[in-house]
Amino acid sequence: MAEKATPAAQSPERDEKKREMIADKLAMSAGIFMCAVTMVVPTRAPMVLKIKNGDAIATVKTMGLMSTFAALIELVVNPVLGKMSDEVGRKTFMMMAPLINAVLHGFVALFPGSLTMQFVDRMISGSMIFGYVAPSRASMADLYADSPQVFGQKLAGWSKYFGIGCALGPFIGSKLQGPKSFLASSIAFLLAAAYINGIEETLSEDARKKFKLSDVNPVAFVKLFKDKTLAMLAVCTGLQSFGDYVNIYDINNLFMIKVLGYDQGKIGNFATTVGVTQVLGGDVAKKTIAKLGLKKATLFANAMWMLGMALMGTARTTKQAFLALAIWTFGHERNTSVAPYMQKYGAADGMGRAEIIGATGNLNAYVKVVIPLFYSNIFAWATSEGRNMPGLPYFVICALTALSQVAYKAANPQD
Repeated sequence: MAEKATPAAQSPERDEKKREMIADKLAMSAGIFMCAVTMVVPTRAPMVLKIKNGDAIATVKTMGLMSTFAALIELVVNPVLGKMSDEVGRKTFMMMAPLINAVLHGFVALFPGSLTMQFVDRMISGSMIFGYVAPSRASMADLYADSPQVFGQKLAGWSKYFGIGCALGPFIGSKLQGPKSFLASSIAFLLAAAYINGIEETLSEDARKKFKLSDVNPVAFVKLFKDKTLAMLAVCTGLQSFGDYVNIYDINNLFMIKVLGYDQGKIGNFATTVGVTQVLGGDVAKKTIAKLGLKKATLFANAMWMLGMALMGTARTTKQAFLALAIWTFGHERNTSVAPYMQKYGAADGMGRAEIIGATGNLNAYVKVVIPLFYSNIFAWATSEGRNMPGLPYFVICALTALSQVAYKAANPQD
């Protein structure tokens, strides 16, 4: 049975303090959830590398396949979860993702030498990241979608806690290493589900949209292309996602192992620092949006992301790799200034808030299908037959990020 929204969520004159409290809880849940997710970031690649007897190329191709299958699952899961969340409410689906991941990570901890278990866990738990993020961001939209500028700032605050989780997770995982990191992650997912259970439902009864099976299909993103402005915003988002950290951390790990000679501990330190830059990036984005507005904030973030990726692509020392990370601080939240406009123009087309996020996730899932094999093959080509261009994937990201800015400029959304 669908959970009814609380009076605070139903009232048109929702008390601002109440909204702030709910938003803070949503942000905190993002931190706990992502801490659980990223505990295994520094440990999965070395575990698979061990299963593959130290063959780095075979490892990156295997992990690329894992990520591709995760994206294929998302093609179906994203639109379904989005539509159902618009009818049933957000909390049920926010809790579902960590509970599923807790079970899967527990099995990896029990069978650490099984490539099959690694494969199943990676492709399902990977798809469940969006299973949490979509209803969580939809909850933020329930609270603040009436004002794109405020919504953008609130998303930046949510992303700050997202980054805190991304900083703590790898640090904990790298200290535990191997199967213990998966066990700890499983426990953290259970804690995330318990915390989410205490968050009030934000979707009011009068805002719910009836779920129809006919509305769900693997090409739900097509709905985003009915309006020119919304279509170009969707293109911008898709191109930006080619550089999202969650989509490139596998190639990051391989780059660090092969080029910088990093072990699990150093990979964990790097991943923890990425999380720190995401935390700072949330604050930077919030202030940038408040001072410059959504449009100039997007241009600034895209430009800084390109600079950071170029520095990473040419890095041959730890000093330069961490300099690139410092620059990433200013680019992590480049989509935070795009998402509020997608809510505005999608709602104008009659789409539900989670439906918009689900359709966007559906589009990004197609990108995710391509990304792992795309980057792993680029890396393999760039480092074989005498070629020594391990940073080539990062320069591809630079080019795609530049194209995303062109698309955003063409959209020309209005406040």
